Amino acid sequence: MNTASLETTLKQLRLSGLCQTLGVRLQEAAANRLGHAEFLELILQDELNVRQQRQMERRTKAADFHTLKPLEDFDWSFNPSVHKKEIFDLASGKFIREAKDVLFLGPPGVGKTHLAQAIGYEAIKMNFHVLYRSIFDLVRDFLKDEAFNQQERTVRKYLKPDLVIIDDMGLKQLPKHSGEYLLEVIMRRYENRSTIMTSNRPLEEWGKLLSDVPTAGAIIDRFLHHAQVIAITGKSYRVKEAPGISPEHKKSRKSNEPSTAEPAS
Repeated sequence: MNTASLETTLKQLRLSGLCQTLGVRLQEAAANRLGHAEFLELILQDELNVRQQRQMERRTKAADFHTLKPLEDFDWSFNPSVHKKEIFDLASGKFIREAKDVLFLGPPGVGKTHLAQAIGYEAIKMNFHVLYRSIFDLVRDFLKDEAFNQQERTVRKYLKPDLVIIDDMGLKQLPKHSGEYLLEVIMRRYENRSTIMTSNRPLEEWGKLLSDVPTAGAIIDRFLHHAQVIAITGKSYRVKEAPGISPEHKKSRKSNEPSTAEPAS
């Protein structure tokens, strides 16, 4: 069988990864006088590598990250309140295997979303299924399917992943019944699957944000039972990276802001 015929057969068998490297591997086998078993091991590993890469790409797409940034892009020196060891412990996936939760608390712009998504991406590398949603996405999902009497479908969507990331809690007050939707997700995932949440408001304000103090209390009670709370303080990365703003202007801008004002996340 010649190479062209062999490639056709590989395509029919859907061994495209093996097909991509066949020519190089044949040359390598001839040059190094590889045995049949050695050659077979090499080309099968090529196929396996391609399949793993495609699977990772599919899972990353399914996670629906907004703007994925890996851990290596995080500026650890900018906000010293972020402990690198603590974050890398989370990135190991141990908390997911133990069905524990994580809460990132801190003002807007300090890196909560970056870290949450980066941990999610590391989880995907370990073959975990991940879903990223802002709290507003979650509420819209439930409102839309509730209108079509398909709410259970939405619940299943949030129950299936090994890790769900719920971002932007506290950005603004949420619509009526939002607390009920969030409670449904938290209660059903409790001690079964892991959840990461980020919030720029303290926990005592969640009742006002959800317009439902008892529901907020139930959410916090369940979520914090097995949760690791990571409080981040410091300056905003967005102000640091804003083009055309000098360090002196940033300092002046900060000093002129009212003490009660909260910047947009």
